Amino acid sequence: MANADFSQKQPERPGGFDSGSYREAPQKAPERPLTPAQQKLAGLEKALPAPLQQRAAAVLLAAVIAVGSLVGFGGAKLRSRYNEAKSWYAVGVKADNGYTLSDELEERAFTAANVITTALNTQGLGSESPEVRQAQAALEAFEDCKDALDGGGNGMQAMYQANAALDAAVDQLYARMQELAEDPLQMGAVQSQYGRFNSAGTILGSLRYNEEVIQYQKETGGLLASVLGGLFGVQEVELFG
Repeated sequence: MANADFSQKQPERPGGFDSGSYREAPQKAPERPLTPAQQKLAGLEKALPAPLQQRAAAVLLAAVIAVGSLVGFGGAKLRSRYNEAKSWYAVGVKADNGYTLSDELEERAFTAANVITTALNTQGLGSESPEVRQAQAALEAFEDCKDALDGGGNGMQAMYQANAALDAAVDQLYARMQELAEDPLQMGAVQSQYGRFNSAGTILGSLRYNEEVIQYQKETGGLLASVLGGLFGVQEVELFG
């Protein structure tokens, strides 16, 4: 038998790895666009200091879940409840039997303007009187606050403060008019306007609006609901005071 020839060199393999030795890198799944809620969470996270950003999204998301599960208010339901509470300024709450903050504040502005107009035509007062000037300034600030509320904005606490300032200024002006009157107990039409001004103030102080707002705040979860509310365009419903 002939001896096998082992002297023939075996074909050399090319150096390194051939293309078949590499595993194809896994392809990344395309990134999904953020939902509006996720975008708002991301914005809140970016506003935090760097050390807090890592856990911010998880904490905020946990707050949203807590509100939805513990309180039972989903985004749509919270928005509906907010719209109802926001409307109380103009339509009133059931317990107030048709009286509203908006109407009584309007009555205060109207009657205060009538008292001031009478004072402008009263001998001894006029436009340069400090009492008249103070009342006019208070009425202007009052009307600015009311315009903001009527336009759907916030500012109920500022409205309360403006109302208190107008109350004090009209009281002082009317007291000065009584000093100048022949009979301080018989002052005609201005006496009626001043009485209506005070009557509207009494009604404002007895409305159940604040009680309903407090109940609303309890139902919607307070601070946690404010996080969820920010995601669904829900703002704070303020107390009058």
